[in-house]
Amino acid sequence: MKCEICIEKKADAILEYITEKFPSTLRTSILEFLSNKNFPQISEIRLHSNAFVTFIANSMNLKSEIFINSSLLEEVLRSLCGGSEYAHFNTIKEGYISLGNGIRAGICGRATLENGIISGISNITGINIRLPKRIFHSADYLFSLLKKHDFEKSIIIYSKPGVGKTTILRELIYLISLLESPIRHAIIDSREEITPFMDECLLSSDVFISYPKGLAIEIATKTMTPELIICDEISSYEEAMAILMASCSGVKLIATTHASSFEELLRKENIKELLSHNVFDFALGVSRERGSKKYIFTLDEL
Repeated sequence: MKCEICIEKKADAILEYITEKFPSTLRTSILEFLSNKNFPQISEIRLHSNAFVTFIANSMNLKSEIFINSSLLEEVLRSLCGGSEYAHFNTIKEGYISLGNGIRAGICGRATLENGIISGISNITGINIRLPKRIFHSADYLFSLLKKHDFEKSIIIYSKPGVGKTTILRELIYLISLLESPIRHAIIDSREEITPFMDECLLSSDVFISYPKGLAIEIATKTMTPELIICDEISSYEEAMAILMASCSGVKLIATTHASSFEELLRKENIKELLSHNVFDFALGVSRERGSKKYIFTLDEL
């Protein structure tokens, strides 16, 4: 079954907030460039060594005339780290920096390995900054589905990277907060992307920030008596096993993962393991046509 949801975007100061962390010359160039272009709201800023700055808006890749050399990219990294790359050493090894307010900068470069494990990253070649935004009505379909089944169903949400799964989870939490009879729920926000700017909606939420996902799910299940756990991006076997444990304890789950189709979802080993134990009742695919302002949802009963 398919349905489409129109996207409404709320203007905010996220772009201003993140560019304040840039070197002043780059900040000025980006803001001037965007002010002179009739671009939709930007969702990603992409910086690469010895290349032009690019942006993503409505799933479209947009090229600028702003050139970044390797020394400026290194300066951007230092600035994003507040002058102390060491303070972000552990997350840089995992490929990102958390900048607060739900903003994450992806990092790539040359990895140094020790016994097959990344011990450091040098010669940074790319920084990708994702700007969170609220998209009104983006979770209406998911919320209606959950409400129809009295929040007694578990759902795995899948899409390609960058389509908006986290945005949908964020909006779902807003809708849950409006329920007259609250659902006890835990939010697993390992990279601090889901819950920023949502203080007024988290009064009845148990929020686990920066915990390893598997451990957070285990702790939430054992100590917080949730009826529902909301978790972004299942990727490891340990996370899948924690979800299985929670499901076997009677907790319902809303989780996301990367897959471009239902068939691809079914080929993922961790997901196959969970489906073999009937953890999820529905699979909800999310897609958007390039340049479109609509989410397209595809629902499969498992």
